[in-house]
Amino acid sequence: MSYRIAVRALCEFSAKSGDLDLRFTPSPTALEGIVGHRTVASRRNPGYQSEVALEGQYGELLVKGRADGYDPAQNLLEEIKTYRGDLARMPDNHRQLHWAQAKVYGWLLCQSLQLPSIRVSLVYFDILSEQETALVEEHSAEALQEFFNRQCAVFLEWAQQEMRHREARDQATEALVFPHGEFRPGQRHLAESVYKAVSTGRCLLAQAPTGIGKTLGTIFPMLKAMAPQQLDKLLFLTAKTPGRQLALDAARVLFASQSQLPLRVLELVARDKACEHLDKACHGESCPLAKGFYQRLPAARQAASQVPMLDRQALREVAQAHQVCPYYLSQEMARWSDLVVADYNYYFDFSALLFGLAQANQWQVAVLVDEAHNLVERGRGMYSASLDQQTLASVRSTAPQALKSSLQRLNREWNALHKEQLAPYQAYDQLPTALLRALALCVAALGDYFNEQPQGLDVGL
Repeated sequence: MSYRIAVRALCEFSAKSGDLDLRFTPSPTALEGIVGHRTVASRRNPGYQSEVALEGQYGELLVKGRADGYDPAQNLLEEIKTYRGDLARMPDNHRQLHWAQAKVYGWLLCQSLQLPSIRVSLVYFDILSEQETALVEEHSAEALQEFFNRQCAVFLEWAQQEMRHREARDQATEALVFPHGEFRPGQRHLAESVYKAVSTGRCLLAQAPTGIGKTLGTIFPMLKAMAPQQLDKLLFLTAKTPGRQLALDAARVLFASQSQLPLRVLELVARDKACEHLDKACHGESCPLAKGFYQRLPAARQAASQVPMLDRQALREVAQAHQVCPYYLSQEMARWSDLVVADYNYYFDFSALLFGLAQANQWQVAVLVDEAHNLVERGRGMYSASLDQQTLASVRSTAPQALKSSLQRLNREWNALHKEQLAPYQAYDQLPTALLRALALCVAALGDYFNEQPQGLDVGL
């Protein structure tokens, strides 16, 4: 067997160190990142190669990824990172992680093209000013290979554990027997329909009466399909806390029916429900659980991987034992769990954690959306926004001095837009660029302020 891992996931496992530090936020959205990468690529010479697919082997590890760009004329590989804000404020451990990714890609490209050396560049692209900051280093292929091997060696023991877990999980789920012996009326038909839909890659919209046992009747067949369909994860998404509880209860029934079931179940909850220090910001100078987070994370991750049912309470107990943040431990364990129970926004939001991980790691996932009729209204909330100038005026009058200029700039651009609008409602041919830029600057300023001044949450912004 071989274990496939993306370059980014490998480096996030092996090269992250120091404190958990979220002060260099908010980061660009996925769409802004894509646009930023395209802008940088458009500025390069005609021979420039974008999205270069690469892979390499280390023992049982197959490491794959796409280098952002390579210029053969300069023998220059580029790792492009989009950002907003003051680049000088980026924490050192963020920069260290970026260099790790760039150097791993450097070795994979040297191996692919049989290069004796290569120039490796970190290109930081400011999405607001569209300015580039390039940091360039030259490395021999031998040095890059040594670096690649060190990163893989750190991950290899965990990968071997994961392969053993995956093999045991697949064998157990294939042999899994329905825990109640007999299905309720209509429950078997539901389960069969779910299994067929997963097996053929189709979507299924199912409606069933209360009391039929929908939760277990859908989770069970999806578990049965994991091995034959080579699924990496099952995602159970719901709009409300009771829905999460039903999914967790169904998992407990399965654990009770088959002792030592090699399955990892994780409950993801909102940050404000998991945070141990709501009055503190997420960085080492403020929160004790953020200080040295990545030094304590490996032991916490190993301990959490041995707990089959990682509901909110179990995860908190592991986090407390290892003095790490329970919320960010849960985000880490989303990478290593088999059944993840979470709110809709973890998969469908613009910055959705689970969707982003699935794309980055090329996971094969099956998604269960509980009470799917609620997704329509939730989707409207996730994909649309409204602004009220009267509310903005109220905020401006009470805002801290550090935020007043950003809020005033936004208000000026809003007024400028009003001058050309004659009707109460008007659709524009183009997006209001100046207003959007002012809004982005305002959001960045708010993010910086709240990370530095967590008590600022009391000002009513």
